[in-house]
Amino acid sequence: MESTRTFLRVRPLNHVERKRKDKVAVVPGPGGQDVKVLTAVEGGRKMEAQTFLFDRVFGPAASQHQVYTACAAPLVDAVLEGKNGCIFAFGATGSGKTHSMLGPEGGKRQDSQAGVLPRAAAELFRRIARLESDAQLAIGSSGFSAYEVRASFLEVYCENTFDLLGGAVSGSREAASACPLRESPDGRVFAEGAQERVVKSVDQLLAVVAEGARARATASTGVHAHSSRSHALLILAVEHRWRDVGESNPRAFKSQLARLTLVDLAGSEDMERAHAGAVDRAGVKINLGLHVLTRVISALAEGGSRHVPWRDSALTRLMQSSLSGRATTYMLACVTPATREAGISMKTLGYATSARSVQLRPVAAEVTEDFDDDPMIGDVEDDDVALNRRSIWIETAVGDVFARCVGDSADPMILYVHGSGPKNSSMVWNDLAVELMERAKGSETGPRSFFHVAIDCPGYGRSPGDKQMIRSYAGGLIRDCVVALGRRSVVALAGSSQGAAAVFNCALEHPKLAHVLAVIHPVGHAPQRFTAIAQPTLLIFDTEDAGHPVAVGRQMRRYLQQPHYFEFTSSVDGDWVCRHTGEELWRL
Repeated sequence: MESTRTFLRVRPLNHVERKRKDKVAVVPGPGGQDVKVLTAVEGGRKMEAQTFLFDRVFGPAASQHQVYTACAAPLVDAVLEGKNGCIFAFGATGSGKTHSMLGPEGGKRQDSQAGVLPRAAAELFRRIARLESDAQLAIGSSGFSAYEVRASFLEVYCENTFDLLGGAVSGSREAASACPLRESPDGRVFAEGAQERVVKSVDQLLAVVAEGARARATASTGVHAHSSRSHALLILAVEHRWRDVGESNPRAFKSQLARLTLVDLAGSEDMERAHAGAVDRAGVKINLGLHVLTRVISALAEGGSRHVPWRDSALTRLMQSSLSGRATTYMLACVTPATREAGISMKTLGYATSARSVQLRPVAAEVTEDFDDDPMIGDVEDDDVALNRRSIWIETAVGDVFARCVGDSADPMILYVHGSGPKNSSMVWNDLAVELMERAKGSETGPRSFFHVAIDCPGYGRSPGDKQMIRSYAGGLIRDCVVALGRRSVVALAGSSQGAAAVFNCALEHPKLAHVLAVIHPVGHAPQRFTAIAQPTLLIFDTEDAGHPVAVGRQMRRYLQQPHYFEFTSSVDGDWVCRHTGEELWRL
């Protein structure tokens, strides 16, 4: 059992306060664990001096390294041990929260002024590299141990939760575009539909943070020209996967997932100071969330059977996993020492010290046993000799491309391309490839087997590179893949979504590269160009798929020389693609 650890940072007087000749009212004690507010005025009433106790107090001369070492380094240890960790920064606007958490230039200037996040990220990736290297030396080829870090960035604004990485966030923050909050079987509250980005370096993570920060709601207040008008949660999911030495099944593995959550609470100043008393909707909602967080902390501190109002605010629902006792949780309170702000500073100090009474019992995340059902996970022998499923790397002019293969490489080839979406992967073609292999076996006319190759486009799946490559260099990329595999042409090019557009563009640029085209849920630009496409072309559209409008498909049918066109309605016909694509492609 341990308590929530609370830390205080008292920043130096800034140039405005010095110019105003403000006096110092918040004085850290000599022992490094207490702070005294000498004088404060609240509501026109002078308040008596008061002393507050913390686990550690950082004075104006404290370095960023000292803050990181105390406040975040133990959380990196916890996450790598499989335990959840959380640090949340609290304080009025302009109190030094952003400087402490990020540092100058959003953390990109990784020097002595770098904040908690870039330092924690650097240590996390350094430790992961060391752990993977040590594991490789210890277990060799008889097992494996690997880590993956995924980042998500959420904003709580006016009691709605928005995904800051999900594209452009509406400036009006319409509730309709918010992510609904759901609860997983293990009790974790999450924002449904929010993106998780795989990050492999400090620079990649800071780029994600910068992208999200640009979308975050800010506004000018009476305290700061760019005050955060929302709460923000950066969540780093650290997954460790490994296979024990002696495990006979090459596709079996164990997994443990821990999360490090960094919470930047919006400025806690009141309406009088922020907007000269004017009612501000975002400010009201900010203070509501902070008020509910105060009630939650008070209820947890008292313990017993007292009701904890988690559901009264989106902020507290998202922080429930961190505050409910199963995570290592730290609070970093930030204040200015200026006499003018002493009343607000005293409120911050009182709020932060109450969190010290919250009791925690951090436990490691459950280790799960799983089975990778991807038959092409690596260079392992396929149980089905006839299918001979395996993975390869194809060398192209734009870099190496990962691909999954089925069948004998000497047989006529079908190349599959799926080119967009968060789940982009060559795995979408697995079932179709296997079905066509089975159909070919029973064929009395035509080929008795095919060589099926499904690629992960650059930037998607396991292929490194720029995601725009499949859009801007489609013909060259597909041709490179065909030539690298020793062919001048393929029996068929099959594409889905953006991969379908790539198939059409390739057919226009290299008309003799494929004998048949097949596109599922296609997108395409300027279909009038398709009059130049002579190949038989299979087109399949779902009339209810707004992302791939059937109106575009009907234009394609009009301009193509040999269209084999199918429409279905998923709510009526079910998974028509799964049932009929193999049959129709085989006919062509």
